[in-house]
Amino acid sequence: MRLRSGHSHWQKFVLLYGAILTCTFTVISIFPPTFLSLVGLKVYDSMLHSLPQRVDGVQPVIIDIDEQALAEFGQWPWPRYRIALLLDTLNELGASAIGLDMIFAEEDRTSLKILQQELRRDLGVEMSFSGLSDSLGNYDHVLARSLGQGPCVLGYKFFFDDQLSSDNELSHPLRLFVQGSETLPADLPLYRAKGVTANVAVLASAVQASGFLNYPADKDGVLRRVPLLIGYQEKVYPGFALAVVMRALQTKNVFLNMEGNNLESLIFNGRKIPVDNKSNLLVAYQGKKKFFDYIPATDVLSKVVAKDRIENKIVLLGTSAVGLQDTQATPLDPLYPGVEVHATIVENIINGHFYQKPFWSRGAEVATVIVFGAVSTLLLARTAPVMSIISLFLFCVASWYGSYLFLDKKGIFLNPLFAILIVVINFSLLSLFKYWREEIKTRKHDRDLILAQDTTILSMTALAETRDSETGGHILRTQHYVRLLAEHLASHPRFAAELDNETIELLYRSSPLHDIGKVGVRDSILLNPDRLSEEEFEAMKEHTRLGRDALVKAESRLEDEGGQSFLRIARDIAYAHHEKWDGTGYPRGAKGTAIPMAGRLMALADVYDALVSRRRYKPAFTHQRAMEIICKERGAHFDPDVVDAFLACETDFQQIAQKFVDE
Repeated sequence: MRLRSGHSHWQKFVLLYGAILTCTFTVISIFPPTFLSLVGLKVYDSMLHSLPQRVDGVQPVIIDIDEQALAEFGQWPWPRYRIALLLDTLNELGASAIGLDMIFAEEDRTSLKILQQELRRDLGVEMSFSGLSDSLGNYDHVLARSLGQGPCVLGYKFFFDDQLSSDNELSHPLRLFVQGSETLPADLPLYRAKGVTANVAVLASAVQASGFLNYPADKDGVLRRVPLLIGYQEKVYPGFALAVVMRALQTKNVFLNMEGNNLESLIFNGRKIPVDNKSNLLVAYQGKKKFFDYIPATDVLSKVVAKDRIENKIVLLGTSAVGLQDTQATPLDPLYPGVEVHATIVENIINGHFYQKPFWSRGAEVATVIVFGAVSTLLLARTAPVMSIISLFLFCVASWYGSYLFLDKKGIFLNPLFAILIVVINFSLLSLFKYWREEIKTRKHDRDLILAQDTTILSMTALAETRDSETGGHILRTQHYVRLLAEHLASHPRFAAELDNETIELLYRSSPLHDIGKVGVRDSILLNPDRLSEEEFEAMKEHTRLGRDALVKAESRLEDEGGQSFLRIARDIAYAHHEKWDGTGYPRGAKGTAIPMAGRLMALADVYDALVSRRRYKPAFTHQRAMEIICKERGAHFDPDVVDAFLACETDFQQIAQKFVDE
């Protein structure tokens, strides 16, 4: 009945524990602390590393102002006429759109007209450029002409603090519409910029499209998602990559697909781009840096680039030169060129390679936590340790691989972190609870076993007392004598290996059985008040064999049941406590260390108690007289080390004798 009650209590405890743990992790998964949020980002990064690379579809081309170009044409920034030469060549090769990953926020100070004015102002030197047209004298006009002749897109930079904006006016806001509605929501939850670094007016007005270049990174500094829209001064502006794609497709309208008050996707030219409520696109990085087709700017300026590498393709003009520090930390590479980030976004939009975390994904993650928490609690609570480990492994693999497949096949990221955490913590805590529960059971079993052993010893001792009324006090005293000697010798080199705490406790509990064999001695001998005859003494000596045989038989029964006998020491004590160190004792005449350690300890305890106690055949000796007799027998009757231990604690011996004195 108690077992059923205990089992019922365990079930109730498991159910309560599982409910609390699942509720706790449900709340944590909805409102994750910063640390777990960062861990979740790293989980996404690791999956991104594992996904196969995609090389299908239309790929943008990067015109790279690399270290070779800087070495050949001089330091950056180049004169803008050289940028114009680059653009003219790209226009001739038939690029569908040309995005310039750079900002021209100030006039070109290397322009000849401007240089003429500055020399006159600063040095009073007049330089004449007679016959030079106004357009050639100002490189900004040269670049503006090239920009206007091709499908070019410029970039600018938003900032979100109180930094002062540049005086240049921002151009090309988006024309936004809401899918299925005629009105645009006034409270779109987009990022709102406070200022901008824009291009000089002559260049900004020369192009038909432009977009912001800077994207905010996640909390750990890694760029995983980018906003495609940012609000500024009551208008909305596109990201640079979005503007480039729209220019290539020659479209100007973007539709917002709303689910209630939540922004779900952007739609233009038949393309649907999944975004979050702030218009963030989860960038589907295709590979590490240099993944796309890179063409050195020197090859374009030298006009050695084959037309099929440029024709009808989206071209981005940027730099991979490390010295220009235009790099971003990404999940696949800590030093990813900024221009390649834009190229990746362009590739995602053009080819529909999207990863997303839709608004319902949080609900799916919470549901997974609840299911995994409930199922793992019930399963782990009922299974054995090996099956628990297998279940833990299967749960973790299922969660991780399921999330990986969703990302690979559906492009949807469901964070498996909290589902895995609840299973791992569930396994750890339930294993701890199981261990604690089994520990309680084991301790109770040990207590019951010790009680059974003590009861067995007490019963056998009580049987001996029925034959000899002087046995009761003698048993109590010798118990304490033996433990006192054992504790003192536990640090002795000869005894340390044998006398651990468990053995000392067994010695204490087993010593009452040293005279159990007297049950088999005749009353005429056992209760004889006179000195025994030689024949009677030989019969009395048989009590050592009788005790040993009785305990051996009992011990063998315990061993047959698969247990470890607690009577082993009792057997040695009963058989060997009358042996003497010099080999003159009985029953075997064993000598020295051939006498079991338990017998040597009991020999001194038994003799001391016999000396200081009154017997039918003798009066009680004083403690001092008993000490003299024992010291005289050092090396003869008793083990010398045991005698030394006795002398070291002889005061305690005297106190024990007085405490348990016979009435």
